[in-house]
Amino acid sequence: MYINSANNFCRHSSCMTKFLRVMKLFIVLMVTALPQASAATSNAQSLSLVNKRITIKQVFKEIRKQTGYNVLWEADKLQSSEIINAVFKNAPLDEVMKKCLAGKPLTYTIDEKTVIIKATEISVFEKLLNLFKNIEVSGKVVDEKGGAMPNTSILIKGTKIFHKTDENGNFKFTIAGESAVLVVSYLGYKTQEVPVNKSGSLTISLQPDLADLEDVVVVGYGTQKRANLTGAVDAIGAKQLENRPIANVGQGLQGLIPNLNISIANGRPNTAPEFNIRGFTSINGGTPLILVDNVPFSSSDLLTLNPADIESVSVLKDAASSAIYGARAPFGVVLIVTRTAKSSKLNVGVNAYTAYRTVGKLPEVVTDPYQVLKAKNEAAFPLYNPAYSAALVEAARLRSLDPSLPEVILDPTDPNKWFYIGSTDWLREAYNQSAPTYNVGVTVAKKADQVSYYLSANYYKQKGMIKNADENNNIYNLRGKVDLNVTKWLTLSNNTMLTSTYYEAPTFIDGNYFWNINRTNVTDIPRNPDGSWTSAGASLLGAVQEGGRKTLSSNTVQTTFSFDASLVKDIWSLKGDATLRRVNNLNKSYEIPVPYKTGPNLSPPLSTSTSASDQHANTKYNIINLYTEAHKKLGNHFVSGLVGYNQEELRFNSFTASRKLLISNSLPSINLATGDQTVTESISEWAVQGLFYRVNYNFKERYLLELNGRYDGSSRFAPGRRWVFVPSGSAGWVLSDEKFFAPVKEFLSMNTFKIRGSYGVLGNQAAAGEYDYLSKLSSGKTSQILGGAQPTYVSPPAAISSTFTWEKVSSVNLGIDAAFFKNRLEVNFDRYTRFTKNMLVPGKPLPGVFGTASPTNNAADLKTKGWELKLGWKDQATLGGSPFSYNVVLALSDSRTYITRFDNPNKLLSNYYEGMELGEIWGLEAEGFFQNADELKNHANQTAVGTDDQRYQYFVGDIKFKDRNNDGKIDFGNKTVDNSGDYYKLGNNRNRLPYSIDLSGAWKGFDLRVYIQGVAKRDWYASGSNIYFWGIYAQPWTNVTVQNLDHWSPETPNAYFPRIKAYAAEDTGEELGIPNTRYLQDASYMRVKNITLGYTLPKSLLKRAKIENVHFYVSGENLFEHSNLKVKLDPEGLDGNIYPFQRTFSFGMNFNF
Repeated sequence: MYINSANNFCRHSSCMTKFLRVMKLFIVLMVTALPQASAATSNAQSLSLVNKRITIKQVFKEIRKQTGYNVLWEADKLQSSEIINAVFKNAPLDEVMKKCLAGKPLTYTIDEKTVIIKATEISVFEKLLNLFKNIEVSGKVVDEKGGAMPNTSILIKGTKIFHKTDENGNFKFTIAGESAVLVVSYLGYKTQEVPVNKSGSLTISLQPDLADLEDVVVVGYGTQKRANLTGAVDAIGAKQLENRPIANVGQGLQGLIPNLNISIANGRPNTAPEFNIRGFTSINGGTPLILVDNVPFSSSDLLTLNPADIESVSVLKDAASSAIYGARAPFGVVLIVTRTAKSSKLNVGVNAYTAYRTVGKLPEVVTDPYQVLKAKNEAAFPLYNPAYSAALVEAARLRSLDPSLPEVILDPTDPNKWFYIGSTDWLREAYNQSAPTYNVGVTVAKKADQVSYYLSANYYKQKGMIKNADENNNIYNLRGKVDLNVTKWLTLSNNTMLTSTYYEAPTFIDGNYFWNINRTNVTDIPRNPDGSWTSAGASLLGAVQEGGRKTLSSNTVQTTFSFDASLVKDIWSLKGDATLRRVNNLNKSYEIPVPYKTGPNLSPPLSTSTSASDQHANTKYNIINLYTEAHKKLGNHFVSGLVGYNQEELRFNSFTASRKLLISNSLPSINLATGDQTVTESISEWAVQGLFYRVNYNFKERYLLELNGRYDGSSRFAPGRRWVFVPSGSAGWVLSDEKFFAPVKEFLSMNTFKIRGSYGVLGNQAAAGEYDYLSKLSSGKTSQILGGAQPTYVSPPAAISSTFTWEKVSSVNLGIDAAFFKNRLEVNFDRYTRFTKNMLVPGKPLPGVFGTASPTNNAADLKTKGWELKLGWKDQATLGGSPFSYNVVLALSDSRTYITRFDNPNKLLSNYYEGMELGEIWGLEAEGFFQNADELKNHANQTAVGTDDQRYQYFVGDIKFKDRNNDGKIDFGNKTVDNSGDYYKLGNNRNRLPYSIDLSGAWKGFDLRVYIQGVAKRDWYASGSNIYFWGIYAQPWTNVTVQNLDHWSPETPNAYFPRIKAYAAEDTGEELGIPNTRYLQDASYMRVKNITLGYTLPKSLLKRAKIENVHFYVSGENLFEHSNLKVKLDPEGLDGNIYPFQRTFSFGMNFNF
């Protein structure tokens, strides 16, 4: 029995490790005190062995086999995996041992039938002499195959003296005393300690650290060695999410994994991120299946998951990897595994941070009152003539000249009304300068032979960015995981999660609020001279402060009971789990009017628009998994198989009640309202069942094969069409293990090279609603009164296609995995094609006499093609005499999607058509502006792309479009692909070439991480209602943005915008409302997503306090970005009517004891 075998058995127990070390020392001391066994005894034993490439450990096994002698050694003193040339013919045991220990500062003794290896002893006199003697140490560091290892770090243990090997792996230096220990390390190899007792040359052989090769990745219903993966699977560990003030998991994962595309619609505290894998999925939408500890989560559910609980995240990208999850996973899977206890010592961890957020990019608004009113009148002409009176414009001009003049004056024509000539920047009035976020979490964990547990608690509070809104988002999270080893072969476990969220905010913070911020006139002011609200102030700021509140609360209880039975040790196991989730949501809101005044002698307008609303919703979700797995290695062959059953069922029930006309604004309750009331209820349920399997085979871990499949049933389809079988397969070939590939490996300094491919098919049930296969009736009240009452009506049922069935998603994937330069460089590349077939779309229009809409049919297909690349470089260098380790990871991907079947024979541009690339932007080519009347008169007729209002035709200074087909007019032809007039494809609004750069380094306790994320290619054309881009070109009431000042005039004929003209952009299909080359934006961007600087206190300072680890960090999130947009908008939040994105600055600490 080997000591290192005991270490492996107890490798997670630091107490056991210390105990073994004491025992080892005791054994060595006892053996040293006893007389050495005679040479005759050892020589009496002989060994015969011929093997030119054998490890020392294998030699020791042969000793035991042929002589009956056990060999005892300490793993940190002897690298037993070192390969030697063993040629022994009836050789004495002494000769064999000397061969194994040659060149090492080790000796051995024999105690009865045990050979004990120990460090070579030197006398006390020699030790004293060595203190005053310098010796020269030289040698070479080689890898497991004898190859030189340049730039290997050599540290003199107990000092700060640091050396490196040269390009040939050689080293030479002088040390004080012979009792030194060299600590030899190289990234990707096991660190080795080498005692130095005298001058001389050493050959130090480092062995690969197989942690990366043996690293396991979570896959469907199990784990696999990363080296044996054949599907498109990517994974990250907890380290990449640590020490960042991330509000949710989606935010933390953004950009980390190629083609895991995560978008966040806005900066609202409780906004759920959207997940996508490998580009466009289906016309009907489709998202990846997200699993947390094998339990499905929605992206909204992920908001309640504590990021500090995450241990790993795996992404299954292709159908072969996802097939085992069937109907829930046609577009990939995100597997999240939470932490478990690792150490036999009680470990208590605390993490806390405080962050402050500031609003990111906002448009710059012109606030000079005269300039604003003048521009608005110019824009409104001739529709409004004028929009603002001459008296008001003149008052604004005077105040522009003298800002000390009052912002409010009496209307010269009506002394009972006020004129406003302020200079209010409503964007600054609406948002706080900064808002805090607080987070604190505690974990308690311990692993033991019988009971192991992991407990965590976390509290997160985020204040909103809206000024005076008292907006708060609170998340409470508790998790408990307990493993009970009932017997040696049976483990029972429980994983329970309790979450509670509470979000409170003003009722009026919605899309219209953010739209109105930039639409409220800068000449208006928040409050009147008497302190009352103005009309503008009441509708914007007053509504936030006094216009009503809403609360959204949610409580979730989820518990999973599971068992793991080892039926045949290390061969056959049976596993199962049952999960129950109960979610209770309660949303309450009320609205009350905010009084305002328009003049000194006028009373506030009377408003009765008050209401209160309550919504209760409950979700019951049950999951059962039962599966058995067996695996066996037979020589060079390894076979494993898994078969299982899965069942899920969900029932949702919601009830909403609202009523108008509150009796008292201070008591906003439905019961205290007297007006119209509305009561609605919604009940839905669905279920899926599936039988699944997986078979793995490999030969020498060189030839790899995996087969997956599932027989799936879904309640969303009619009986007879509910079940579908979805098979898949993948294979891999580790070429680097082939002898014929050796020259290539040597030439390219390659360590590993694997090619893999996969094909699979999945059904998509998410495209269908819970009851789409049923012909449903709907009822309601008519708008007419008959006999003093509103009659009830029942609408005719919708038609249902007899072939209504599953969408099918199949994919082909080819990939390579390679490592170079002693595993310092890693390369992963995948190319894929995904087909979504039989998509559900509306059928052909039917005659009106049919009486109902055309039924939905499986009548469309699309194809997505893409690729992804990941490059990683890890190394270490010397900085200031100390080792500096660093890591660089680059990720880049791309995808494009085309419609391959759709019933649009004329290829109308208003719908999908065969050959269409998703995201196409069609528009006109701009030729600048009309500079004079002759140019306007002689140009092609633009009436078809202008306005029908005769008062508002094209004039000098308006945009001019190119007559691409030279027919004398600018139009869209028949609005078909084959006859589009001057209309053509300008660009594409899909994200292309998303990328990330992850840089990290560590030095003397300091750690630094810089994370950059972006999109290299994307086109964008602002919709006409995007007032943050168009400003006054949308409406005359919209604020004038700074970029609007760069407009055409006779003095500025080459400006960016045309002459000021309201509604030029807002009218779709006319003027600026038509996408065109001049205002098509390059929406690519690069964002510095995160910079974190941390410091870990030296353990020597923490020992007395019995603290294991203390780490401090400062971090910045979304610090700055570069884009080519012509306006000041966030490139990820181009729709201006959203809660703005924010930059975050934080300070935090983690400590364990």
